Amino acid sequence: MKYSIVEAKEDWFKENINCQHACPVNTPASNYIERLQEGDYKGALSLNYMANLFPHILGRVCTHPCERACRKGVIDKPIAICTLKRAAGDYADSDVLPDMNLKKVKKSGKKVAIIGAGPSGLAAGNDLAIMGHSVTIYEALPMAGGMLSVGIPPYRLPWHKIENAVKWVEDLGIEIKYNSPVKSEEELDCLIKEYDAVYLAAGAHKSPSLDISGEDLNGVVHGIKFMKDLNLGHQEKVPPKVAVVGGGFTAIDCARSSLRLGAKEVSIIYRRTLKEMPAGELEVSMAEEEAIKILFLTTPVRILGDANSNVKVIECLKNKLGDPDDSGRRRPEPVQGSEFTLPVDMVVAAIGQSADMSFVSEGLGLRFTKWGSIVVDPKTLMADREGLFVGGDFLTGPRNVIEVIADGRKVANSIDEYLGVSKEREISYFFKDMDPKRNIDNYDSLPRQKQQALLMDVRWDVNKEVELGFTKEDAQKEADRCLLCHFNIFIDDQKCVLCGGCIDICPHNCIMMISRDKIESEGLLEGEVKSDWDAVMAIDEEKCIRCGLCVKRCPVDAITMKRFSYAER
Repeated sequence: MKYSIVEAKEDWFKENINCQHACPVNTPASNYIERLQEGDYKGALSLNYMANLFPHILGRVCTHPCERACRKGVIDKPIAICTLKRAAGDYADSDVLPDMNLKKVKKSGKKVAIIGAGPSGLAAGNDLAIMGHSVTIYEALPMAGGMLSVGIPPYRLPWHKIENAVKWVEDLGIEIKYNSPVKSEEELDCLIKEYDAVYLAAGAHKSPSLDISGEDLNGVVHGIKFMKDLNLGHQEKVPPKVAVVGGGFTAIDCARSSLRLGAKEVSIIYRRTLKEMPAGELEVSMAEEEAIKILFLTTPVRILGDANSNVKVIECLKNKLGDPDDSGRRRPEPVQGSEFTLPVDMVVAAIGQSADMSFVSEGLGLRFTKWGSIVVDPKTLMADREGLFVGGDFLTGPRNVIEVIADGRKVANSIDEYLGVSKEREISYFFKDMDPKRNIDNYDSLPRQKQQALLMDVRWDVNKEVELGFTKEDAQKEADRCLLCHFNIFIDDQKCVLCGGCIDICPHNCIMMISRDKIESEGLLEGEVKSDWDAVMAIDEEKCIRCGLCVKRCPVDAITMKRFSYAER
């Protein structure tokens, strides 16, 4: 077996912090968890604000790609990074909004219009205002937040958490024009001509049809409309038996909301298995805990009604999984003779979302992909029409909140550069000789903590938040589980005597002595390692738990630990 050696420059250390590198906005997770270990909730919240405007929101609804990348997941279960983000906001003595004295911000004299006050538009507006640009946001709804406000039920995301973020944006001097949809090409064209730049971030508020007979019956609604009506106060109750078609977050939200609006029996119909289900593990488990029945490997084929055209029955058939489709998931194939019926009073179709493209066309100087989305420069997200930038769900279809926030921040930088008033941005790297400060010795064997939730008998008010986050004690325990991957082991070859003491004491066998002839170094070892050595020392970063035992064991002080961090300026 041959081992390849790469040069560990600053970017290597940056990518080596798996959780931060996996986050679309590079939230410094291990750094703020380190603050939580110290009991510094205010400091942890402040670090969150460095990356995004919405820590209180993301701590509740983020799909946390950071946790999928977490090294702790290889040992047992990943750190509950998302819930710890929420803990930082829940227990900080005061809300630490970004430290920005706007009076010192030099005004650029440039005007930017943003279409859509969802998370992507708000994130872009926040950054552009801080850069000194005048920002106006045009929002079709009577409130800001986009799908955060009308697509997620309040028992999962309380409205006041969204309102706090919106207030901060408005305090920056950003004008939000509510009930102001852009409805035609002419209106969009006028905005492009009137403003120095326009960001089109109108979201994906259009629902596809089930494309089966009976979809026009009374009692068949689409998931996006159902959630929008609920949040706007138009959907106050539902009939006793509800079936929801789909397997994403919206499907789960519609099902759990139906229980809170009076349904006695709720079923989710999903054509694949739990493994392929787009909704998160927590959301699925909460639905099952609330006695929602999930019919996996099931496809609806038609809806039948009574003499008054009211929904009575949904007819389904069972599936088996075949070969993977374009999405990489195995394609559901019908099982002949498996038809069955499910008595229902209401059917909610929650099978996806798309953007309303009725006000954009090639007449605006745009090009479109074969899927109907607008062609943009992947680096800047600017369309072929000069000064028009496109991002968020409007560009790609529905994604998670953190990804569309990343689009907003990316577009803000692109617009700043396009307007020709930006300062050159650079990333600064910092190393500090220090060991992690551990509160307990058995941090690597602590079990993952479970967040609190309302008891079943008191959770049926749609406005009562169900998932309650961590207690302070559990937040401390969960933070203590973190391996703190922004700490790294360094071995000084000028001091090392190849005694192997570090190998003997390492609890996870992550330090190795490798024969020099098994290394492909492309000249990187020349002048770096003693030429008379027949072996070199290597560390498997994926296994290392940053315990520091090797540092203490080394008889010649050849091993040190350094804390790495970086910041964009």
